Amino acid sequence: MAATKSWRPPNPKRKDYIPERQFSFESAPPPIPSTSIKETLTTEVLVVGAGVSGVCAALAAAEKSARVILIEKTNSYQGFGGDNSFIGSRLQKQLGIEIDPNEVVLNLQRFAGNRPDQRLVRHWAEHGAETMDWIMDMTDAAGMKVAITQYPPPAPIDNSKEYYPHYLSCHHYEKGERELVKCLLDNAIQKGVEVHYQIRAQQLLRKGRGRVTGLVAKNKDGDYIRYKATKAVILCTGEYGNNAEMMAKYCPEFAEMGTILATATGDGHQMAMWIGAMMEPSPHAPMVHSIYGPLGCCAFLQVNQKGERFQNEDVLCEVYVDAVRRQPGNEAWQVFDADFAKALPRMGIGIGKFLQVDEESLTRMKQSSVSADSLEELAAKMEVPADVFSATIKRYNQLARLGKDLDFGKWGDRLTLIKKPPFYAGKGFYWFLCAMGGLMVNTRLQPVDKDFNAIPGLYLGGNIIGNRFGVRYPSMLPGLSNGMALHYGRVAGMNAVTLEK
Repeated sequence: MAATKSWRPPNPKRKDYIPERQFSFESAPPPIPSTSIKETLTTEVLVVGAGVSGVCAALAAAEKSARVILIEKTNSYQGFGGDNSFIGSRLQKQLGIEIDPNEVVLNLQRFAGNRPDQRLVRHWAEHGAETMDWIMDMTDAAGMKVAITQYPPPAPIDNSKEYYPHYLSCHHYEKGERELVKCLLDNAIQKGVEVHYQIRAQQLLRKGRGRVTGLVAKNKDGDYIRYKATKAVILCTGEYGNNAEMMAKYCPEFAEMGTILATATGDGHQMAMWIGAMMEPSPHAPMVHSIYGPLGCCAFLQVNQKGERFQNEDVLCEVYVDAVRRQPGNEAWQVFDADFAKALPRMGIGIGKFLQVDEESLTRMKQSSVSADSLEELAAKMEVPADVFSATIKRYNQLARLGKDLDFGKWGDRLTLIKKPPFYAGKGFYWFLCAMGGLMVNTRLQPVDKDFNAIPGLYLGGNIIGNRFGVRYPSMLPGLSNGMALHYGRVAGMNAVTLEK
């Protein structure tokens, strides 16, 4: 049988295509002249950024007997949050927590529209426990307490039935991420790592398509310093959520919202792109957390300004935002009755979910809600149409008695009757944390150019790495950003010493 030419659909170029706007950061600045350099320092490995990823990279490289300098643009090390997601750590094994890495990877790929590089995600899933155990060796020695968040859960977890799965992967340090970074940094300094604060990287040093040999930075006095790296430079400079132009280009959906991370200006992304590195395709995934209402992210009834129910309320705190931003006024109310505490153990686990109510949370709940002894009075306080709201409650109660959500498919035991006064309602809210987009890398965590060739002498760690998240940050694994930052920082540090050609 003769071979036939494969058919391809026509793909003509649009005649009315409008090229993307050119932003200032996309043009490389002129090289800083040698005459402006006040000092030159030489090391084997230079790490940029003293956050969760950078301190791991510096420590891992030092453990391989490399001479390491770690520079940080602020006056101290960085650490945010306190959650670190891993699979298969010795702590999880001690507690009998079993999580299938393959299941997690495939769920992450599905959640992200198959955009992430599965090789990167799989490396964290299958080898991240080695990093967490390595970390716990140090934190245990320092007397730091770590626990698996929301363990034990109030009821057995069956992720095969959950609308969105949730995994007991979160290793939470009692005193937060900053104390964890300090512990890692103390160990790095003991291994000989030099730390230079208030040093802001400006430009990487690379001739043509050759190796990266270091960078030029600026100190607090405005003087330029040349750092030479005989083995490699590792960029662990974080994300770009506080850079207006980069947000407009790569994460436009939340470009109007500010972030609390003032240092997240995309310095590393820009420096790498100026020497040929390639950014992953946009739009990039934002990390947006939310609280559905006075009872956190538990799956109680939600209604919009028109008094209508509009979604399955049993969703992740990240994707709740997408539905609410498409409602009147970009807001919604969480509604429940006096028996809410009885329903909490049935609401599952996850970021922002209450498992029980103590006096402090009860006080906070009442302060953030309106209440009434009748649904008509509650509707008036909410300023929603009383007739529509009443019909919504009637229908919701019917479904709760039936034990089956015929309208939106929520688990039947997470439908709650709204019949016992006082009745409560409170508005939810959300906030933008960071932009989870970065540079294209190979499996050795080296950035690649437009031809997908590695840029020698340069490695990446943490949120500067692209192709990890596709649509939204997946809060089914709390602390995944920090977990990946810790793991990829350590791997980058080891690779920079042992794998560089």
